[in-house]
Amino acid sequence: MRSGLTSSKAKKDACEMIWKYMNKFIELDLKKKKKGCELNEFDAHRFLENFGMTLSVKDMREKLREIDIDFNKHVSLTEFLIYKHEADVHKLVNASQGEADMEKINKAQSLLEKAQADCEKSKEAAIKATEAAETAENSRLSAVKAENEAKKVEAELRKVQGEQTAAEDALKAEEKKLATKKENLKKKSKNMSLGVVKRNKAANMLQQLLAKDPLPLQKAKITQAAVVKKCQKATKKAARITGKAVEAREKAEADAKQAKAAKQASEDAVIAAETAIEKATEYLEKVKQEVKGAGKGKLWLMDRELEEAKKYMPKRALARLKKKMAEEKKN
Repeated sequence: MRSGLTSSKAKKDACEMIWKYMNKFIELDLKKKKKGCELNEFDAHRFLENFGMTLSVKDMREKLREIDIDFNKHVSLTEFLIYKHEADVHKLVNASQGEADMEKINKAQSLLEKAQADCEKSKEAAIKATEAAETAENSRLSAVKAENEAKKVEAELRKVQGEQTAAEDALKAEEKKLATKKENLKKKSKNMSLGVVKRNKAANMLQQLLAKDPLPLQKAKITQAAVVKKCQKATKKAARITGKAVEAREKAEADAKQAKAAKQASEDAVIAAETAIEKATEYLEKVKQEVKGAGKGKLWLMDRELEEAKKYMPKRALARLKKKMAEEKKN
């Protein structure tokens, strides 16, 4: 092979590059992603440029023709690696893929996929929990705002109610004052101990009062009527705003409940992911020790994918897993 990889570090670096190549292929394959297997000429060219390779797609196509790979105007990762490392196609195609240990390898793959799926669920649950928490907080703030507005409106209502009480008291005072004055004039108009002029004057004044309210009473009635309307309007407004505040509080409580449930679901998903990762890691380590021949590449890839999955584990859980694996290696 062109690379002449012999040292352990060089092999490790080469494996890591293959990991980067694979993920770049997945990134560029917008339609199929992980399920894809090749890139069109344009994306293949982008792939090469990303890794600083000056080789054109045309030149690479010619090289692939030289090693008898059917050209379909697409470049697969395998084709790229064959060119990159000048691998023997026939040897690669006929190489053992660990058939003797395939049952163990497949089980390890199954556990890995379970761990990856649980990690994905954990990420989704975490996103939902975050969104639910944000929604709950926004609802809480909205409820507080609505309740403060309701308090403000209720204070305004109490003020208007005070004005209404004062206006009613003032009206009653004027009515009492008028009634007293009428009673006095009535008595005076019929008091025979008084002269005719005084009696007639009192009778005339009484008639005027009976015909039309005096200005202070008129003003009191107008003021009282205006305040009544103002109070009715304030009462309706207070009822409307208070109703909205109640609805906002109920929504906030419901959202808080959902946020709590989403948080619990997220925590449960994390535990499930941790369990799956731990189980997959333990079994994969066991298989890595047992499989000595072919299949190492697949096991390395599974191990690498598992390392990616572990990035989503909480730090404490990851430290606990590493400690456990270290202890098992000692034993």
